[in-house]
Amino acid sequence: MVEIIRALNLTPEQEALVDLHSFLNVLNILSAEMDLLAHYIGGDDNLRAGITTVHEFAKALRDPFQARLWIEDIEAVHREIRAAVDQATTGLEPTPESAECIDNINAIMVIFKSRVRELAVRANVPLIWKWHELQTLREDLSLLFQVMAQKSNGRFGIKDNIADQGERDYLVKFDTASHDGHQIFMPAIFTDVIRDLLANARKYTAPGGKVLAGLHDNGHRIRLVVEDTGIGIPEDQIQDIVTFGFRADNAQARRTYGGGFGLTKAYWVTSRLKGRMWIHSKIDVGTRVTIEFPRLTRPEPTDAPYGRA
Repeated sequence: MVEIIRALNLTPEQEALVDLHSFLNVLNILSAEMDLLAHYIGGDDNLRAGITTVHEFAKALRDPFQARLWIEDIEAVHREIRAAVDQATTGLEPTPESAECIDNINAIMVIFKSRVRELAVRANVPLIWKWHELQTLREDLSLLFQVMAQKSNGRFGIKDNIADQGERDYLVKFDTASHDGHQIFMPAIFTDVIRDLLANARKYTAPGGKVLAGLHDNGHRIRLVVEDTGIGIPEDQIQDIVTFGFRADNAQARRTYGGGFGLTKAYWVTSRLKGRMWIHSKIDVGTRVTIEFPRLTRPEPTDAPYGRA
């Protein structure tokens, strides 16, 4: 197991991209599905306008000032994209291909809406701590993996019971435990890290493999472990894997819609939380990522967020 100690030295533009990595992934996937829908329905002015908005939003995330302006009006952006899709598909007699695109877009828009709420929570205090319902965290991840399976066009499925796992199914399990019962007190941004690491593990694991994760709060420290049976990371590149824009030699040929900053973000967030991160990996065996950081002194459980600078 290797403890990651690499200095990141990110530029302001890179920090903006890393901070909004999960949201950028959603926009990239949404853009790809909207482009595909436009192809199937022969083009539509409303849909093209919506696609342009998605592209401009993704571009704006590269500039901290522009990103903040867009996020301040993010509800209106969501409505604009939603309206473009609805107007383009109203009265449409869908083919099986276009119907699948529409289903995918609808599912992605649900995730988009969820990310909007999360960004609103931490808009002014990036490292704000808040109470999270463990059941809600599990449901959010379940929805994310459902969308992945839906977008795969039958190439793979997602199961959480090994007895129900087929040859082309991923076994995905996310266990949670908290000193405070059904809630956990942690930084709002850490939900991004959890999603990114699980999505990353699935991306580099072949169908039929396993993605196992656990989140544990003992009242003093929070620990996240994500383990997969994927392609692994070359031993001499484990420290490098958190460097902005770096991809291991055995991963470079793999197509991905994401920004490629998942492990960078995980380490960036961990460092800002005064935590530690370890990676254990073997080629063609899999990878295990472990993150620990100290638990902020907790208030009484509540729905109200708790912030710190």
